[in-house]
Amino acid sequence: MNFDIFQLRSIKARVTLFSLAIFLISIWSLTFYASWILRGDMESMLGEQQLSIVSAIASDINQDLTDRLTALDAVAKSILPAMQKGSAAVQALIEQRPILPTMFNAGFFVTDVDGAAIASLPVSAGRVGRNYIDQDHVAAALKEGKSTSGRPHIVKARNTPVFDITVPIRDAQGKVIGSLTGATNLAIPNFLDRNTDRKYGKTGGYAIVAPQQRLVITATDKKHMMQPLPAIGINPQIDRFVQGYEGSAVYTNPRGEEALVSAKGIPAAGWYFGVQLPTKEAFAPIRAMWQRMLIVALF
Repeated sequence: MNFDIFQLRSIKARVTLFSLAIFLISIWSLTFYASWILRGDMESMLGEQQLSIVSAIASDINQDLTDRLTALDAVAKSILPAMQKGSAAVQALIEQRPILPTMFNAGFFVTDVDGAAIASLPVSAGRVGRNYIDQDHVAAALKEGKSTSGRPHIVKARNTPVFDITVPIRDAQGKVIGSLTGATNLAIPNFLDRNTDRKYGKTGGYAIVAPQQRLVITATDKKHMMQPLPAIGINPQIDRFVQGYEGSAVYTNPRGEEALVSAKGIPAAGWYFGVQLPTKEAFAPIRAMWQRMLIVALF
């Protein structure tokens, strides 16, 4: 009789424990599922918000670049009479164009049809007499008549990161007879800083990337300025953005940190503007909620 009672109690205990186990597993499964669904919804919502912000800023940067191209083109059209008089006349003319120094913090210079600089501001830059035909933007202006933004590069003489914008100078018949280049020094305050010198959230930030060179031009964290992106194939998501994808995604950045990132193109230069926010910050509310639900489920 005692054996039967003990066996009955044992069966009841097992049923009770089994039922409790099923209940806890159900609660925890529901918690995981709810967290997973909520993360997906938040990722979509935050991605849309990011992309909206990035699109607006990318549009501003594109307009800034377009304004600089327009200003250079306007000055280039006024240079023809001075070029017919010689380099001294060209130098005098560009010194009377106050708008360009406000747009190009590293100055600007004029070349002849062969690419040799014949006038420059500031004069201390020592550009006059040097030939720039090997620079892609100058070559494009002189040989193809194209207005372009040059590849960001390091000026070895001063170890300074610079990018240039160049427009062709034409005669009355439309023939290219020279070029006008405006230079921006990325190491000192410039027009790109107002869009990158701020954080996104507490730990996120912005970056401007030249996909043709797989190069970070500038970023909120200045230590990433002029740093290359990972080689092709190492990070498929970065490769996707470099290939022209505009949108949002979760990826692992070069520091090995998972982040929510969004990117939008800058057509005037062929660059793209991106923002990233570590997922540990982006999805912190979900993690906190999951921990609270787990504690409640345990109790």
